Amino acid sequence: MDLLLHADDIHASYDQRRILKGIGISLYRGEILGVIGTNGAGKTTLMKVLAGSHQHDAGHIMMAGERYSPESPEEARACGVGLIPQNFRLDPELTVAKAIFRGTFQAAKSHAELRAQALELIDGIGVSMDPDAKVGTLIRAEQALVEVLRMVAEEAQLVIMDEVAASLPDHDVAILHHVLRMLVGQGRAIIYITHRLDEVRSIAHRIAVLRDGKVHRIVDASQTSVDELTFMLLQQKLQDTARPADPADASEVLQVRNLAVGDVVRNVSFSVAKGEIFGIVGTHRSGVYQLTEALVGIRPSISGDIFMHGNKVEIRRLEDARRLKIGYLSDDDDNLEPQASIVEGLQQSSEDTQATLQAEVSQLRGVIELVRRMRINTTNIHGSLTHLSGGDRQKVQLARWMTTDCDVLILSHPSRGIDIGAKEVVYKMLNELSQTGVAIILLSSDLSELVSWCHRIAVMRDGELVTIEANTNTNEDVLVHHMLGGTPALGATMARRVKA
Repeated sequence: MDLLLHADDIHASYDQRRILKGIGISLYRGEILGVIGTNGAGKTTLMKVLAGSHQHDAGHIMMAGERYSPESPEEARACGVGLIPQNFRLDPELTVAKAIFRGTFQAAKSHAELRAQALELIDGIGVSMDPDAKVGTLIRAEQALVEVLRMVAEEAQLVIMDEVAASLPDHDVAILHHVLRMLVGQGRAIIYITHRLDEVRSIAHRIAVLRDGKVHRIVDASQTSVDELTFMLLQQKLQDTARPADPADASEVLQVRNLAVGDVVRNVSFSVAKGEIFGIVGTHRSGVYQLTEALVGIRPSISGDIFMHGNKVEIRRLEDARRLKIGYLSDDDDNLEPQASIVEGLQQSSEDTQATLQAEVSQLRGVIELVRRMRINTTNIHGSLTHLSGGDRQKVQLARWMTTDCDVLILSHPSRGIDIGAKEVVYKMLNELSQTGVAIILLSSDLSELVSWCHRIAVMRDGELVTIEANTNTNEDVLVHHMLGGTPALGATMARRVKA
């Protein structure tokens, strides 16, 4: 095989803290290398070094047989290396054609000039997409494909993908995987970072396991299992957890009757009981997001009723939801102050300016316990949040909401970007929270997570709630059938189970 990339003894630091401690990897043309590791293991730092947005302190990198040490993303792109970051954001006003070519020498051309080339690239990877469409009208999976097409337009030979599929439904992951296999078939190489261990086994040829800033092992994806990968990451086996039964307390906290939102959600009715973890799932065009946003006042409903504790309520703004003690962590929630410390990110705001020293010490102890329980990788709770990994920032967001005083807590993809060990901690914390009587509504594209965590699961399709499945009566295949109205062409649940 033709060696494309070789990195040897790479060291890198942030804020005088050593993150990478001698990493070495090789990558061949036509290969997909999966990279996994717990939050803070150094995955994103390594990718930033390769993509030119962070300089390494020591070690050397060879790219296509030549010394490679980019000082900027632009220089990396010129050398054929492209990065699609975890939380990529596209200008919603760009057309698909303009978005594809925005990082190339043709970026200044008009949409009309780029349209034919964009259509040729779209046809080349075998997907259906309108080059005239505005990026803002696309679902997340389609935006991810636009980013992949950008890599092709930039003639990237090494494509780095950092948790790009973290919140995508399984059938969208399957389409993305299909496109990536086409790219490596053209002789490109891909580094694919994910916390979904079943997914990385299905897409990668080899898997590099990072631990504490070093490569612990590199294994053949077809010769390993999820359990083996989990043990390599955590150095211990995860405890088996029983699927949840119906909550003991059946009293309703939230009830929704015949709710309609715009022209995308119609006549939705359901209720959530005290202490229940209630899952909601659907494709990105099912109306699931619009429904959730109506429950928290981001998007107005046009008809139907919402009841809290049996009383009819009006929710027209986020402030209305907060007043009713409804909390909401959205998909892209990252409202932490950039210069805030970890302590400030985890502490609850208080109007008590006369807090005693004992109260402050007690609160700090609570922060330390949260950091320990959620496996947030830091040596200084007064350090800046900007120095945390993306997954650890997500943990801070999640922990902050889970320690608020809510009657209903709505969480959208709460485990996005969180490693498998921390997921188990989140599940335990959600259970503990539900046992205090909080009703939890959980949106997730990870069907196995829903089945493992939720008492009941509602499925949205084409703007309607088509079924509510009790945990004891359902599985992933049943949920996919209801989501898509039939058996998916590319095998939705196969995307993260089968090595192709």
